[in-house]
Amino acid sequence: MKINEDIYHILDTLNQKGFEAYLVGGAVRNYLLGLKVNDYDITTNALPSDMISLFDKTILTGVDYGTVTVIINHQMYEVTTYRMDQEYLDNRRPSYVKFSKELEEDLIRRDFTINAICMDKNGAIVDPINGLEDIVKRIIRAIGNPETRFREDALRMIRAIRFMADLDFSIEKHTLDSIKANSEKIKYISTERIRIELNKILLSKVPSKGMFQLAQSGLLQYIIPELIPCIGFEQKSSYHDMDVFSHLMKVMDNTYPKVELRLAALFHDITKPACLSVDEKGEGHFYGHHITSADMSSEILRRLKYSNDVIQKVWRLIRYHPLKEMNIGEKGVKRFIENVGRENLNDIFNLNYADIIGKSHKEGIGRLRNMEQKTMEIVNRKDPLNLREMEIDGKALKRLGIKEGPIIGELLDRLLAIVLEYPSENTEEKLIAHARNILENEYKMKRPPQI
Repeated sequence: MKINEDIYHILDTLNQKGFEAYLVGGAVRNYLLGLKVNDYDITTNALPSDMISLFDKTILTGVDYGTVTVIINHQMYEVTTYRMDQEYLDNRRPSYVKFSKELEEDLIRRDFTINAICMDKNGAIVDPINGLEDIVKRIIRAIGNPETRFREDALRMIRAIRFMADLDFSIEKHTLDSIKANSEKIKYISTERIRIELNKILLSKVPSKGMFQLAQSGLLQYIIPELIPCIGFEQKSSYHDMDVFSHLMKVMDNTYPKVELRLAALFHDITKPACLSVDEKGEGHFYGHHITSADMSSEILRRLKYSNDVIQKVWRLIRYHPLKEMNIGEKGVKRFIENVGRENLNDIFNLNYADIIGKSHKEGIGRLRNMEQKTMEIVNRKDPLNLREMEIDGKALKRLGIKEGPIIGELLDRLLAIVLEYPSENTEEKLIAHARNILENEYKMKRPPQI
């Protein structure tokens, strides 16, 4: 197996000086699975001081933990000394580490067998923990006692589920049982670390597989407890043959792999259990759920410390997602575009197609396609949609003799209404004429000055 040239150089440099050195972890796992390699980690019995002396460009990334970043061809590679982690006190990190000279001592402290496979500079596999066997069986198995692994770092419980979803593996029984027994320990993990793993689950090939497992393992109640009422909640609707949670999962699986879009799919119906009303025919309705779900998504995402940009985009996608019910003219479509934002249109239509796929009836798809066609026609024409895009502003209106005050804003809104309906009127000359007419006939301002 051919190895990356930079990695070969690092391994060979260490070997030439008498040190052991191997590529280890996710890079080797992905090589063996034929997947893209994003990160390269190297393990060695060389000490940080040895690495610093051997390579021209280094960064002391985590020297107390034995990690030095080596820079080769402007790329950064983490090289870490074999180590044995000592007692973990907070379910997050070891109280201190002890460097080791033995490869196996370093490997047995790692999380899962599939991440403890090594490769030398020639591509030969070194596998004292039998991780290769678990790759063949497509199993996520904790190294040694899973209780110990999750007590050392509780984030490993979510990582196990993330690997399961991303690689389409299953979790070995004892490992899964231990996750269920220790799920409460996830409370000791920082929000930032949890969010990173959650994003990776959301971006996996089948994100629902990870989310179902988070729920079944007990972890979800500590991460997003607002989703728990959706599990098993019957919608009492002829349009739905799934409970709310299963519908959210189906929609999420059918959206593009973008974090904001997958989050919107995950939360778009989250308040349905609280919004349910049943009519005299026994049919369930969820009036206003898109508004309350959008607001709840913002609360959840703020707690999980997502950026304001992500929170705002998810809110917009959820708040305006019921497009299939729309039967509106051009002016209404333009308001919709302005509310959602041109940059979010592809995502909101993808969310809606996925929403229909997640239902028992698909007849709304025709109306959705009609709405999408209307929207794209307007976007492609580049019609003005807001005050910023009009060829007139408040300064021009003041030159008509209007003083500062509410009348300026009212007049601009009136002019925008004209432009929304008749885009060709969006020239300064025509808008000035409209303004004069409104002022003379409605505001009784006679003979406004010429400009």
